[in-house]
Amino acid sequence: MKKYAKYPLFFGLLLIAVRQFWPTQKNNKNIEKELNLALNTPVDGIDPATNTSSCGGKLIGKIYEGLLEYHYLKKPYELIPSLAAAMPTISEDGLTYTFTIKKGVYFHDNVCFPNGKGRELTAEDFVYSFKRIADPAVRSPYFSLFVDYIKGIKAFNEHVTRHRGDYSYPIEGVKAIDSYTLQFTLTKQFPIFLHYLAQRCTSAVAKEAVEHYKDAFVSHPVGTGPFTLDYFNPQSNKITFIKNKNFREKYYPTDASPALQHMLGPAGKKVPFLDKITYYAIYESQPCWLQFKEHKIDCIEVVRAYVKQVFEHGALKQELKQQGINLLEETSTGIGFIGFNCLKKPLDNQKLRQAMSLAFDRHAFNKLFADNLGVIQPSFVPQSFVGYDAGLVNPYINYDLEKAKQYLADAGYPNGKGLSVLTVNTSAMPEARMQLEFFAKCMDKIGIKVEIQQSTFPELLKKLSRKDYLISNLGWGADYPDAAYFFSDLRSKKGNGILMENQPFNTLYDQAVQMADSPEKTVAYKQLNAMLVEIMPALLTPRLPKYMLVHKRVKNYVIAPYSHGAEQYIDIDLC
Repeated sequence: MKKYAKYPLFFGLLLIAVRQFWPTQKNNKNIEKELNLALNTPVDGIDPATNTSSCGGKLIGKIYEGLLEYHYLKKPYELIPSLAAAMPTISEDGLTYTFTIKKGVYFHDNVCFPNGKGRELTAEDFVYSFKRIADPAVRSPYFSLFVDYIKGIKAFNEHVTRHRGDYSYPIEGVKAIDSYTLQFTLTKQFPIFLHYLAQRCTSAVAKEAVEHYKDAFVSHPVGTGPFTLDYFNPQSNKITFIKNKNFREKYYPTDASPALQHMLGPAGKKVPFLDKITYYAIYESQPCWLQFKEHKIDCIEVVRAYVKQVFEHGALKQELKQQGINLLEETSTGIGFIGFNCLKKPLDNQKLRQAMSLAFDRHAFNKLFADNLGVIQPSFVPQSFVGYDAGLVNPYINYDLEKAKQYLADAGYPNGKGLSVLTVNTSAMPEARMQLEFFAKCMDKIGIKVEIQQSTFPELLKKLSRKDYLISNLGWGADYPDAAYFFSDLRSKKGNGILMENQPFNTLYDQAVQMADSPEKTVAYKQLNAMLVEIMPALLTPRLPKYMLVHKRVKNYVIAPYSHGAEQYIDIDLC
């Protein structure tokens, strides 16, 4: 200190100069609040009616909105109005849902509108959006969600199949009573319908945008949401969103669940807080981890490849804590599995599937790939869901080679004799191959030979949609917190990694989804769970809880798996 004591004036002036030109939030209001994120799979478009990828869904939630959404700070998860002015009025018979649409909501300014000025949202926009879902020319995978429940939607589908593009034909069960009143009529009771109205696919789409951009609409989205698309090229490694300066009056939540009361600091402030969101396409785990470590990415999900770099003795490593990195944890809302095509020989043999489950060492898998942090689930329903059965016993998840060999013999293949090589289809990710090599070693111990075939993720999805596979290696992340989400996928034969056909299961499922939450519904869900244990349509793999690493400059971050527009509540500390 003595060395510099004789130059107080010089250093005083230097300090003033630095403070004048150093960028701070107080002195430089032009600094953008930018959130940098990673996309781990390719995105081929941002159309609510056609997108099925989780990454694409994240993008859709920035731009588009639906009638309902999930409260950002409530757990258990709670449905609240989004573009609806209030929750709907439901008729006594449970078949008619009447919504009032918020007034003063406008689509983004865009050249598709007269003079480039976005027009006001009306009930007719939702009618149009549902017609797109039902139009075979759009090829929406979501038509199957509604065909059995919305009155007249199948008739509309058949009409536009014969008369391409004729949207003058009505859907009897989706009506705009006036500009701000929308009414749905169902063919049977379906309480989960409200969850469907919070999904990306039911977002409001502007007819003008679809007609103006035609096939290019997938990369020119026009919605009512808190952000607008600034740059998107499917071949580029960068997607940018900017704040919608004309966004309606919407505010940060003023109430929260007890465990999230500490997140109410910005309560009542207008959203969005961010000026810009930039996504970078980083498809491999290690480069993504390095980008996060270098502060080029603000938030990252902890996948199995990061476990040993993140955790020490089950807690966040001290070196990461010292860097100001926060670890957030939430119960998983998905399942991981090695899925079977139960409609294809030899996996139509239930005893064979049960033998394979008994031969799979889940504890060794958990230790090798998740440092023992994964959850070994007994059923297809995650713990946080309506329909989870804490008392369920699954006799096929405990590693037992002798029992597996007995089941394999009972299936007609003693020591694997007479059984052809089983092919497993998976993505090109290195981690996927390592997991399946472990699976193959487990199967080899009872005489089952496995061949691994890898392809790009889009190619894998095409193969699954064609039902051209025997075994797959995938995971499902739920769109709403009810066991019906997973049950419906198993009932539908969509070709999304698991294929099965079981009439008693289908019949009970069809009955259960018409029930409101009740003791009767709980009993039905328990029965469905127990049936799946025996059917064994997939070999469930240990699943990590949802872990997120977040740099300290990111504020208000909550793991909200069903909140597609969660970034509107996030802020950046520029200090």
